[in-house]
Amino acid sequence: MSSGIQSLLKTEKEAAEIVNEARKYRTNRLKTAKQDAQQEIEAYKKSKEEELQKYEKEHEGINEKIDKEADAEVEQELKSLKEQFEKKKQDVIKLLVDATITSHPQLHINAAK
Repeated sequence: MSSGIQSLLKTEKEAAEIVNEARKYRTNRLKTAKQDAQQEIEAYKKSKEEELQKYEKEHEGINEKIDKEADAEVEQELKSLKEQFEKKKQDVIKLLVDATITSHPQLHINAAK
């Protein structure tokens, strides 16, 4: 009977070793997979950053061109407004002076009732 127990204990010990080896193997595989995934992420990130830098370089001049066109348009608008101001300034002054000097007294709508 003792040899049967010894045999069971030996088999149990071997099974425990196999389970431990399997756990170690699984842990190592997980670490390796994690490292591989991290390397892939870094490579993808690097390629996308390079792609972004290339795109920015290609389209860098376009922004400056748009800015210059916008500035020119604003300058043109300001010039147009100044010209209109100069043309209508005397008329507005005359209108204000006339409205101040000549009065046409009338009763308010509510006061007339």
